[in-house]
Amino acid sequence: MKALIETVLARSSKPVLTVPSTSTVREAAEFMASAGVRRLAVTEEGRVIGIFSAYHLVRILATGADPSSLRISEAGLEVPAFLEPTVTLLEAAKVMASNNVTSVIVGSETNPLGILTTHDVVAALAMSALGNRPLSGALVKSYPYVDLGATLLEAAQAMISKGTSGVLVLDGDLLIGVLTVREIVARYAREGQERLMVRVSDMPVPPGAYIDEGATVSEAARVMEDEGVDVAPVLCGGGVCGAVDDITLTRWLASS
Repeated sequence: MKALIETVLARSSKPVLTVPSTSTVREAAEFMASAGVRRLAVTEEGRVIGIFSAYHLVRILATGADPSSLRISEAGLEVPAFLEPTVTLLEAAKVMASNNVTSVIVGSETNPLGILTTHDVVAALAMSALGNRPLSGALVKSYPYVDLGATLLEAAQAMISKGTSGVLVLDGDLLIGVLTVREIVARYAREGQERLMVRVSDMPVPPGAYIDEGATVSEAARVMEDEGVDVAPVLCGGGVCGAVDDITLTRWLASS
């Protein structure tokens, strides 16, 4: 439990990466891809007015809209939740879940000290006694999936429909790997919107990090942290029976 009573300031990423509200979604996506992050604080006149995340980009792409001509201020930004530096990680997870957000800002709108995300929650769960509970309680059996014939755009639409960090890629009943919002952001930033029509079978699919159904939540979190993955498929008797990701584990923690 000790890791979960750590303060949000101690665990948060610093400095907070920002982008002005006058930027285009395309510019923000390129910045995220180059910095290797999934969230940016959007500023206007020296204040944080919202959070732009990889999910916003994927949601826009899933509709077929052109991000290169869309201002980031028009992208339906996440309303930022500001927390005092002394708030605990466990309390922050509850704020994320209740507000349906994947990050919180430590500090104020004019003085952001750090940003805490669902990935930070997973890292803490890996070291927490609370995570010694069976993974079955956190397992999402209906985790979204696509087959090899799907396009990357269809994979993005599946993620958005379920509010997850990725999708499983299946060939029949065989698990091929995992596609996440990171792959979509990187491909869009590197090759443009038209490349989202490529079929999954024609692109490399990261194999992911698999977890056995008998694992604990902490063991799953450690695998995700060690392997640097956002999504972990769960195997039951040799076949895939669902998955967990940083968002679903944060929701599980908040409800535990």
